Amino acid sequence: MNEVTLEEWTSHYHETEEMEQLFCAQSDALKRTHQSGYYVSDFNLSQVLVREENRKKYVLFKNVERLPKGEEEFYRHKNVKTECFQEVGIYCSMLSDMNVSFTPSFLKENFDRFSPFIPEAEFAFYKKVFVYDAMIYLCDYVKKSREKELTQLENQLKEESGGRSFNKSTPQGRASTQEDKEMLQNGVENSSQSAFVYTFVLPFVVFSLSLLIPIFAWVFGTLS
Repeated sequence: MNEVTLEEWTSHYHETEEMEQLFCAQSDALKRTHQSGYYVSDFNLSQVLVREENRKKYVLFKNVERLPKGEEEFYRHKNVKTECFQEVGIYCSMLSDMNVSFTPSFLKENFDRFSPFIPEAEFAFYKKVFVYDAMIYLCDYVKKSREKELTQLENQLKEESGGRSFNKSTPQGRASTQEDKEMLQNGVENSSQSAFVYTFVLPFVVFSLSLLIPIFAWVFGTLS
């Protein structure tokens, strides 16, 4: 088991995907803290622990306190905004830059300017929290997004595997459909031709043979 503070963790370079995983774990830890009746009283990077077990990350908060009665929603919402502000600051490497006045109000007023630094998949989430003052956990947002993607993928697979209407939308599907039409048309034509042979031609042949048999019989009789 490896455990460091968030301050130590951010002092090293990490891929964006790894940061996304960590922030999702932090959001899950915050949600569990709230569900237990507590809130995080100090989000300082030195007061947040990052633990890694079997390549999976966990986050622990050193300082938590009981949610004040009647003000639970206020403190939950405040925690979510503070956590998100911290995460955006880490993405943009702004928390350690003392020359820039990086504050929640500044971020809210200039949020779109930070889009190049925030992963595209999470940009809408952070914007909802800061610009539209939404109360939502990152872990829930990511989960719902994945479920939506999974549903879309399942629907697409169903259409590809069983829907002729889907096949028609592709060049191969249209070619296949045209081929089916031509085969059906040829089958109808062949059936019509066979019906004509049996209905008209065959009786004529039988009638002709019935006339020729007596003639053949007379010719062979005279020869013998």
